[in-house]
Amino acid sequence: MIEVKILKHIFLIILFINIFYFIKEYQLEEERVRQLAIKHVSSVKYTTDDEVDYDRSKEYHLLNTSQKIAYLLNSVEENQNNHYWLADVTVEQPSVVINPYAYLPPNENLPRKIPTWYDKPGLFYEPRFVLALYLDELKHQLQSKNPKNEKANDHLIVMPFAWSDWVNLTLLNEEISKPMYERRNCKSLQSRANKKTKYPHWCKDLVDLNDEEVEEIGLSREEMPGFIVLDSPMNKAHHKEVMLQGKGHLLTSLENPISMIFLTKDGTYETQLSDKRERIVQTDLLERYLRRRQLDPSSGNLELIELNPQKEFNLLLETIPARPLDEDDDIYQMRQITRQKEFNASRELHLDKDAFHYKQEAIDEQISDYELRLNKIHEVVTNELRYDPKVIDENRLSRHEINHYNGLKTANHFPIAKEPTYYKLATLKKDKTNKDAGWHYEWRFFNGALRYIKDDSWTVEQLEVREQIILDRLLRNWFRFAEEKGIISWIAHGPLLSWYWDGLMFPFDIDIDIQMPSSELNRLSANYNMTLVIEDLNEGYGKYLIDCATFLHHRDLAAKDNHIDARFIDIDTGTYIDITGIGINNERPSPEYDGYIKTKQRKGESIELYMDRRKHWLNFEKISPLHYSSIGGVPVYVPNDILSMLNSEYSRGTKSLYFEGYYYVPCLRLWLKQSKIKSIFKPEKYMSKTKEGEQDKLIELVTQLDDEGKLRILEMNEDVLIEYYLTHKLTALHEMEKKFMFDHSLQQSVSDISGNTKYHELTSRFKMGSPLRKSLFDFESFGRFKHMSRVIEDTPSEEVNSDNNAEEAINDYQFEQDLNGKPHEMNQGVRVEEEVQDEAMAKEFDE
Repeated sequence: MIEVKILKHIFLIILFINIFYFIKEYQLEEERVRQLAIKHVSSVKYTTDDEVDYDRSKEYHLLNTSQKIAYLLNSVEENQNNHYWLADVTVEQPSVVINPYAYLPPNENLPRKIPTWYDKPGLFYEPRFVLALYLDELKHQLQSKNPKNEKANDHLIVMPFAWSDWVNLTLLNEEISKPMYERRNCKSLQSRANKKTKYPHWCKDLVDLNDEEVEEIGLSREEMPGFIVLDSPMNKAHHKEVMLQGKGHLLTSLENPISMIFLTKDGTYETQLSDKRERIVQTDLLERYLRRRQLDPSSGNLELIELNPQKEFNLLLETIPARPLDEDDDIYQMRQITRQKEFNASRELHLDKDAFHYKQEAIDEQISDYELRLNKIHEVVTNELRYDPKVIDENRLSRHEINHYNGLKTANHFPIAKEPTYYKLATLKKDKTNKDAGWHYEWRFFNGALRYIKDDSWTVEQLEVREQIILDRLLRNWFRFAEEKGIISWIAHGPLLSWYWDGLMFPFDIDIDIQMPSSELNRLSANYNMTLVIEDLNEGYGKYLIDCATFLHHRDLAAKDNHIDARFIDIDTGTYIDITGIGINNERPSPEYDGYIKTKQRKGESIELYMDRRKHWLNFEKISPLHYSSIGGVPVYVPNDILSMLNSEYSRGTKSLYFEGYYYVPCLRLWLKQSKIKSIFKPEKYMSKTKEGEQDKLIELVTQLDDEGKLRILEMNEDVLIEYYLTHKLTALHEMEKKFMFDHSLQQSVSDISGNTKYHELTSRFKMGSPLRKSLFDFESFGRFKHMSRVIEDTPSEEVNSDNNAEEAINDYQFEQDLNGKPHEMNQGVRVEEEVQDEAMAKEFDE
């Protein structure tokens, strides 16, 4: 009996000791976590490497490590005109000089001193020529028809349009210059395809066109290649054939955009575009431009003239202010929130659940509203007793509305299982010179894969820079457009994962994905489908087409190809942003949401589960509120619970510091190629018997790099130095942002940051500044030639394709080099991108 009591006492003592121990350990762990959290947030600092002070009279070798880093960054700042030219984002060649007589339309009253564009059929491409004339005409039309730049009068402003003015189609000159019987035909374009097309009516030979069909196209037979491309053949071909298909389609078949929007820092200018295909040289725009400047083309005495679209753009800004977004169109007050002056005010965006409730009832209601207006017009125009111009004016449908109405009707007509494929891709045959399957290019605007070396004027390094420019400008101009028009969207998938790491785009990923509520998607389609968006002309000459899929009104899982709802397409390259709508649907939710559903049911709350058309599931709480942020210096919105979304989609995405030959270098906050990493270490430090072993060793080395290691990388790699100069302030700001948004492990989202004024102070720093990179046209047409000699000096010999003299390369391109009016070709470089393909889609396509 006594022994039992002793045992009980011993047990109780041990139990109390264990309880005390675990309580103490728990308290210690709580304190440790608390100290980590305090250290995590208190480590926020607003100084960057370039702000380190040093004695500028000292020689470089006498400076300490941090001073040397500051010295290097300041060297980039101070030598942008020559050595570090890629860091200068101003437009280097804003003007073009032309002989006006070469581009005036046929007129008996005009002297014909030199050959003109219509003497010999052919295409030329010069965006500065087109934009300068457009902006001048736009300014004068606004002055006479809409001097207050009011939205209600946008329909009064109409400009001519032809795709050949806005996209480089000069590759077709090779065919147009041939005798008619030698020109390639439809069969020729399919001679090297991987399989016979399933779409026999994709193309029609020029020789088979009757006179009525030629007249409908609006070009003479002499001005067209031997093939009239009506649609994509939907099979794989070689680069040149795929480019010819798209460019042939643009020249002869693709309908014009409905409208055009010019972006500025403080609003927009908008114009309707004629539905008739008409090149600028077929209009009187140039003659009117000249006469407005007291230059009489009929005199025969005109000299060379300079056209400068930036100058015309700034004159337009001074004459008629750009139109800011109307408050009634800013449904979520997004533009007001992002542009507020209070530095510690919240810039978060709280969404309404109704924004995700785009259902069949809404589709039917819109159709009914459109048809009611159409019926009212029909009644007054078919019954003379009821004729009333006021009724017509009040109920007329704009072309955007007609386009939207037709889309609603078509979507209603097709069940999901029978939807025809909307977007077509520039699918390519792979070979030794091409490893890109073409899954990331819009076929109509395909201008060659991004890293495919088409001619020897390009280096691998230049193609990588070009790719960065294209993707950065795409993202920049979408979010500038979206903010100017109050369209809600946020970055998703790959760009969101890339944002997590350093607030930049991955250097190895060409996919850009954004999401938006399904009702916003419908609003985008209703108001801006088939709109051509023009970049701020003081930043470059980028041109982007908003193309919304007909079947975006279907919200259930797409049966085959129509997973993407809209695209923002760079018409110079065919690259694009994928836009998907998120909303309620009739699909069975993913099993991972079973717990969420049960919790909501137990609380008697509504279940808010949303999906895009490719089975990406989200709940309302993961999305809203949207947080104001920045990627690559572009203000964007990111969803609320980022980490749960990323960890669900990418099992190792937020943890692995290596991906496909790139390593994340924490001290630089950049993903760098393996070759850049290896160059600063002795081989014995990372060599291993296995590839995985080498990767592990390199990861350990880069995570341990201090300022000395950072300095070694910057001293040995000029391209990394320039990239660090361009990005270090942005990535430092993002590093601070992450400390507010995530816990010390950086693997859990902070549950509520809405009341954190320090966080809001930080977000006030996210502003649309200067572009991160040069203008695409400026870089590929001038910059790379102008600075060719020093690029060749600094580039490894195996990466150099040509050592052509830079001045010769520029002269070969110049639009008016010989001043004889002959149309010139501009050869744009293209490349092939090695990337992970969607194997399932590729297999289905091959079959």
